[in-house]
Amino acid sequence: MKKETYPTARTRILNALSEAGWTVKADLKQPIAIPPDAEFKITFHAQAVYKNDHSLWIDIRGMTVQRFMYECVR
Repeated sequence: MKKETYPTARTRILNALSEAGWTVKADLKQPIAIPPDAEFKITFHAQAVYKNDHSLWIDIRGMTVQRFMYECVR
C-alpha cells in the first residue's frame, strides 16, 4: 500500500484538530494549530512539524490524530 503524502497527512490532521476545538490557520504558507488552552503552537513546515519552534522529529504520514496529539503534548 502506498504511503500517505505529507500534504495529505497535514490536511487530515489540521481538519481533525479544528474539529477538536483547536485554532487552525491552514491557509498560511506554514500552517499553524493552537490548542484551546493556547499553551503552545504547532507549525507545519514543508516536511517537518514544530512545537514552539522546536522540531518534533515525527513523520505524520499515516500517523493517527490521537498519536499526533500525544506527541504534541508530551
